[in-house]
Amino acid sequence: MRYVFVQNFQIEPDQKTLVGSLKVSKDWEVFRDHFPGFPILPGALILESMAQHTVVLMLQKKPALEEVVPTLVQVERAKFLEPVIPDCVLTVRVLEEAMMYPNFKYSCEALVGETPVASAKLTMSFRKMPAGLGLDFMKFFIGGH
Repeated sequence: MRYVFVQNFQIEPDQKTLVGSLKVSKDWEVFRDHFPGFPILPGALILESMAQHTVVLMLQKKPALEEVVPTLVQVERAKFLEPVIPDCVLTVRVLEEAMMYPNFKYSCEALVGETPVASAKLTMSFRKMPAGLGLDFMKFFIGGH
């Protein structure tokens, strides 16, 4: 299974808010083991989805020539309110609460329909990339490469 959860998103004109959505498919490999007969999307993957959406928002503020890697630094107040089952659309809302470059703090919420299913505060940071390494994150998330 590929763990790329950015499928569709829109960034608000203020560049501080993002709303994304992804189709949670019953065909995902993770549902074979989590749990047979009652498939539930693991909380860690919901958090990963939130983190990936924050990266898209972060990249709007990355200096063009700076070689950095967006990194999840801290998860605070993670709450899992309802199970996420296959064949739904998971909506991820991200709001930038604070920025002191290269660090960012986000408030994230995941919903199915209008029902909140999870929330968390994420601290992200741009970390210096080792020489010789490179990855176009937008192409990776959006293009799947």
